[in-house]
Amino acid sequence: MARSADAGYDVFLSHRSEDKPMVERLAEKLVEEAQLEPFLDRWHLIPGEPWQEGLEQALNRSRCCAVFVGPSGVGSWENEELRTALSRRVQENSFRVIPVLLPGADRVARDRLPSFLLRFTWVDFSAGIDDQVAFSRLVAGVRGQAPGRSAVQRLSQGSLYVRKSVREIMAEALRGAGIDLSGVPVVLGATIRMLVRRCQIQYPACDPAELARQIGKARATAYEEKYARRSRKEDERYRAFDEWESELHALLRHVGIGVIERCRAVNVGIGNGLESPFFYKDFQQLVGVDLSSRALTAAARSIPGLVTCCAEAETLDGVDSGAFDLYLSLRTYQSTLFDIGDALFEVCRVLKVGGRAVISIPYVYVDQGQALNGLLRPGGHDLDPDLPYEIADQVRRGLQNLGFEQLGIRTGLFEIYVYGQKTI
Repeated sequence: MARSADAGYDVFLSHRSEDKPMVERLAEKLVEEAQLEPFLDRWHLIPGEPWQEGLEQALNRSRCCAVFVGPSGVGSWENEELRTALSRRVQENSFRVIPVLLPGADRVARDRLPSFLLRFTWVDFSAGIDDQVAFSRLVAGVRGQAPGRSAVQRLSQGSLYVRKSVREIMAEALRGAGIDLSGVPVVLGATIRMLVRRCQIQYPACDPAELARQIGKARATAYEEKYARRSRKEDERYRAFDEWESELHALLRHVGIGVIERCRAVNVGIGNGLESPFFYKDFQQLVGVDLSSRALTAAARSIPGLVTCCAEAETLDGVDSGAFDLYLSLRTYQSTLFDIGDALFEVCRVLKVGGRAVISIPYVYVDQGQALNGLLRPGGHDLDPDLPYEIADQVRRGLQNLGFEQLGIRTGLFEIYVYGQKTI
């Protein structure tokens, strides 16, 4: 795999032992996809020889150094490597030090690093190790080249997410009721409540309650048409379902849900229960909420003991207050016309004191066999790689404003998780 150490290395990979699996995966990509030669301690250190001297020699033979910052920050020995690299940078302008942010890293970890390192341009893999834009930037940094303009990633016309939009389906459904949505602009952040108010202004003679009912019914119709029959082939998580399931179980343990068999949970946006029969089978009680009655019927068939509730996430009509240990909502809060603020008030209402909320935002689409990062912006096919993190941060701040504590954001294989504990 590797050439002789005497020939030198393109890049020295400095990392904590906890981050080794992610760093080794990137090292393999550097070899296989970019034909570069990285130094990785696991690959190149000779058993039985002093490792400290081996690392120092390898760093001296490398043309640049990539410093990986993971969830645990920078370790003590990595700090020594970093200071050696920075000292060489002072002496050699051609020697580059490349800070690399790994998935799950606390972004404030940047502030704990030496101020000299903060001057350098970061490579951000927080969206995932398979982020091709970040990888191309890392390769450019190793080669000492400007990365240039990244190509905009777009979903194809055949993608489930763009074949027919929620807004288009709603417009068709409402046309029969004499409500025209053609003059309503498609904007990011629009909510169902905003749409109702806009239509109340446009149709002042209509009964406001009936208008709201018709719009809510149209949204339910749209979600039912798009997602009620969604199959595993259309779910990105089934590219690595076992790993995704383990990831979510590990996150639940991290937030304090240790014994699922004793947990009363409500899943908002459960859809047709694609995650069954694996993930949902062990809860003491599971209430599944969705806008689509057809999807809930399918979920009930596949999840034994599931209690279903057809309701909007923003109201959760029929769901008891203060009754649940866990509020779970996977891949719902980015939905069209979704009101994050109203939905978070309902999170607070239905959880017990001490209950946990776990909410995920997807950031990976699989389209024509290719993994694409970002979220779809309204009215087009372009993916915005920053939008998932903007929504995740909005959710985190919303929970914080409601008094939730032990808040966190974690990047997983296919989605970003936001979590917190209700304390009052």
